[in-house]
Amino acid sequence: MTTTSSVSTSGSTTYLTGTISGLDTDSLIEAAVAQKTARADTIDAKVTANETKIASYQSLQTLLQAISDSMTALAGTTYSSVTTTTNAFDEKSAYLTASDGTDATSVIAVDADSDAVAASYEITVTQLAKAMKVTSTAQTAGTALGLSGVMSVGVDGGTAAEITVTSTMTVSDIAAAINAKTSTTGVTATLITSSTGTRLVMSTSDTNQQISLASVSGDDIGQSLGLTDSSGAFANVLQAAQPSIVTIDGVEIESDGNELTDVIPGLSISLLQATSGQTITLDIEANYDDIKTAITDFIDAYNALRAFVVTNQTVGSGGVVADDAVLFADGILRDVNRQLNALLGGKSGSDDELTDLSALGITLNSANQLELSDETSLDNLLLTDLSSVAAFFETKFEASDSNLKLLKNDTTLSYDFDLEVTVTDGAISSVSVDGDSSLFTISGSRIIGATGSIYEGLSFALATPTSGTISVQITQGFANLITSLMSDYANTTTGVIQQRINTLDTVNTSLTEQSETIRDNAETYRTKLIAKYSAMETELYAAQILQEQIKAILGASSDDDD
Repeated sequence: MTTTSSVSTSGSTTYLTGTISGLDTDSLIEAAVAQKTARADTIDAKVTANETKIASYQSLQTLLQAISDSMTALAGTTYSSVTTTTNAFDEKSAYLTASDGTDATSVIAVDADSDAVAASYEITVTQLAKAMKVTSTAQTAGTALGLSGVMSVGVDGGTAAEITVTSTMTVSDIAAAINAKTSTTGVTATLITSSTGTRLVMSTSDTNQQISLASVSGDDIGQSLGLTDSSGAFANVLQAAQPSIVTIDGVEIESDGNELTDVIPGLSISLLQATSGQTITLDIEANYDDIKTAITDFIDAYNALRAFVVTNQTVGSGGVVADDAVLFADGILRDVNRQLNALLGGKSGSDDELTDLSALGITLNSANQLELSDETSLDNLLLTDLSSVAAFFETKFEASDSNLKLLKNDTTLSYDFDLEVTVTDGAISSVSVDGDSSLFTISGSRIIGATGSIYEGLSFALATPTSGTISVQITQGFANLITSLMSDYANTTTGVIQQRINTLDTVNTSLTEQSETIRDNAETYRTKLIAKYSAMETELYAAQILQEQIKAILGASSDDDD
């Protein structure tokens, strides 16, 4: 007897088996459901394509940010009176040379900040500052000393603390008691053990300080330990306190410590070793290494972008776009590449002699990649004409009134204009250029380029508002032009690329919801089809049973007739 169809499951899929009709209901259902989900498959493919494009946009974003990062170190800073910022051209480096040809860095170490003045100094280190050290006589470690008294410990001119000693305390206990008060006294204690016993060594935390030790009451602890004699003077001075003595350009300087931070503005000098007649020449110059590194980093970053552009412009054999050319013919990639190349081939800076990259020894090769083709020219410029290099990279701002400060410069234009300012009752009431007052807006003491005007992106502050005409000149430097352009595209909050990524993310969210809805509806449809075919199979099964019953009855009747 034929069995009826049954409903089975495999994972999340429900299907029919054992059909009576002879139809392949599984295939029929799958085909019908596939028709319903075909649109979802198309949507999913679109989501995947968008995700691939997002990943490529993010790669482009990273490449552009690397270009910006390389030029940030060379870009001109704002001229705000509120904050002070510096770049690589402001940084200084210290170069040391010993008169006898030995390693000068073993004698002194120098850290220079942007306040340091480029200059040369002759330095001789006569002696290093030292901490005072005194020691006790040998004691038996771990044995109670049997002393009971109070002693005062400190440094001359400092705050002393009283140390209470009891009869059960060992020399180690006394050292611990002294160290418990170090933050107050500036005196530390250590133990040195030899074959003759254990000695207590007291020393000052700072150099050129005199230890003060006196008995307050009870046993004279210092004398009992052999630290002091009967007159109260220290009996065993291991190292006397002494100041550092250094001569800079013929001027002798004495200091309590070996760190000289206020002798020459912008310089921190660490004394490491005293010399005998040896002179150290200290040259303070620009930080050429950081400047050159920024330039070579820019070359590397641009070439990495160039490789990305080439990959996304590749057309395979037969005119077919390569699979990895995800951003082929993409408007954003095309525009940023075009604008960047325009900056590379254009003129920048305020120096008449150095106006383009080729003057720095940087050229484009046959593959349209940047290369430092004349490193000697770059090195010579850095060493002999750094101001011209800075003038090429940095944006230059000049105003006839020093009270006018440039707060913001998010433009790629150079300017030369007269700012006509009117002040009423101590406040700025109007600002105009060539009689046009719509080009700038006023917010307190701030003068802001109006949206849609050629001055949009500029912001000034007039520290002491007075009526009059202020001449303003802004000459855009190459580094500022690059960082401004890169920010327009690569900024992860407001950049063009991020806006595109956000749009694709929004589209994908909507598409994914559509796909999920279609697939949910398809599964509902699957359930209905299963129910439909199950009902059909059940009816066929009933008909089959009825047919067999009729045959049985008819067969029985025929037998009776015989």
